[in-house]
Amino acid sequence: MNSAQVLLVRVFSISVFVLVGLLAACGGDSGGAEKTGIASFDVTDAPADDVNVVKLTISAIALKPAGGKQEMIEFDEPVVIDNLLSLQGANFAAVLPDTELPAGKYNWVRLFIVGGGDDSYVMTDEGGKVDLFVPGQQSGNGQARHVQLVSGFVIPAGGNVDFTIDVDLRKALTKPTGKDYYLLRPAMRITNNSSTGSISGTVADALVMDGQCSNDLISDEGNAVYLYRGSDAVTGDVYLDEMGQDVGTDNPLAVANVKQNLTSGLYEYSFGFVQEGSYVVAFTCDSLLDMPDTDDDIDFSQSAIINVTADNNTEQNFVATP
Repeated sequence: MNSAQVLLVRVFSISVFVLVGLLAACGGDSGGAEKTGIASFDVTDAPADDVNVVKLTISAIALKPAGGKQEMIEFDEPVVIDNLLSLQGANFAAVLPDTELPAGKYNWVRLFIVGGGDDSYVMTDEGGKVDLFVPGQQSGNGQARHVQLVSGFVIPAGGNVDFTIDVDLRKALTKPTGKDYYLLRPAMRITNNSSTGSISGTVADALVMDGQCSNDLISDEGNAVYLYRGSDAVTGDVYLDEMGQDVGTDNPLAVANVKQNLTSGLYEYSFGFVQEGSYVVAFTCDSLLDMPDTDDDIDFSQSAIINVTADNNTEQNFVATP
């Protein structure tokens, strides 16, 4: 665990004692006794092209219990994640270890980001350091603003549950035309680890090196596998509004970059923390053409229907056809 991850765990471990007191209204029965459960939170990341470092500084967290008021927890020292890109596939950082928390339903989680400067920035493939802000923060007022995960979750009374928050950088990162900064939109999902599996596989060299591809073989970018929920899903590009919400019905649930394994020479991909169920996976060598802010017509070379089961890895390889 690197220094940023250790700091993240330390801050959340300290803050949880404040959280239990503040959110006592979430639990309780007719006798006045509090109901609690054990929960942990990890963070993972879906990658993006054209960048190699995404640094993020978090100053506070807020949680919204159903039926209760927002509770804000400000950190004595900001939490610094040196590079979100190090948390891809099945990799993750422990944010909050097993901790006793008030049981019940929660509506959302907000992370308050300190934007720009040395606090939050992006390093591009060309070596440039570019400020990273939450939308509305780029005006330079110095205020911390938040990204919000609106998917609800439940901490069961007397139970033990582990969650993973996936920050999808391909959807979350955007660079407005003509501007000298990146924006981080609230493109995140949360999964209950007790009902998740993983997906992995390889892609044939012939598909990656097809003459119709728009990928960049020198930088090993532009190849990706898109994941869609449901066996009847229609494949489409990433297309979001300015708040990071899907536009249309054919947005992928997640995207995994295909990278060459320098030891084996194989082109590989993986998805971690996928809720069990049926999915469509589709390979494209045109992901460099997929701009999140526009509806792009990208070509998928192959697709397949797969089923994911909890605690298991589903292997799906994309092979060259005769």
